[in-house]
Amino acid sequence: MARTKVRPPGHCTRCTRACWKDADDSARWNIEFSQGRPVGYLYPKCQTPEENAEAEVKAATLDYANTVPDVDGRQKVAPVGG
Repeated sequence: MARTKVRPPGHCTRCTRACWKDADDSARWNIEFSQGRPVGYLYPKCQTPEENAEAEVKAATLDYANTVPDVDGRQKVAPVGG
């Protein structure tokens, strides 16, 4: 029987490295979303340049500190300053 690697919550979905909130690189981790719900994390060294650029643009334009769940429980993010 084939064994699969289970990635526990708070670990990179590609390399399984643990994400610690107080780590020096914790702000550079990306959260993967599917239909507005978090489904995984990406360690900075596992991100492609495109994924990193997308995260930088979103961090500059979206206010992640003030998310609001919608009726279905998906997180909605407002623009910075709006």
